[in-house]
Amino acid sequence: MTFDQAAAARGDALFSGKAACNNCHAEPLWTEPGWNVHQPSDVCIDSFQADRGPDRRYRTSPIGALSTHFKGGFYHDGRFADLNAVVNHYDKCMNLGLANSGKGDLVQYLLSLKF
Repeated sequence: MTFDQAAAARGDALFSGKAACNNCHAEPLWTEPGWNVHQPSDVCIDSFQADRGPDRRYRTSPIGALSTHFKGGFYHDGRFADLNAVVNHYDKCMNLGLANSGKGDLVQYLLSLKF
């Protein structure tokens, strides 16, 4: 997978900074240590898939398996076709106020991760 190194470096700063992705996808585990589940409202989606589990919550997806989602979609049920859609969702959900260039940088950072 190719990526823009300069954009990925800017995306890395956003991942741990303004976008706060690292709050839930903490390095080096790329998920939350300990109790890594959230209410559907925490991640701004419906409870359809969460309701199928005993705790009715969503687990923080470890992005260490990110490459497995390039076919079939991202998120718990594949609802997001690509990383751009995921970043756009969280930008809106978390009121991040990212510029389009910042969103692109985050995508490039995610593409740069080697697992």
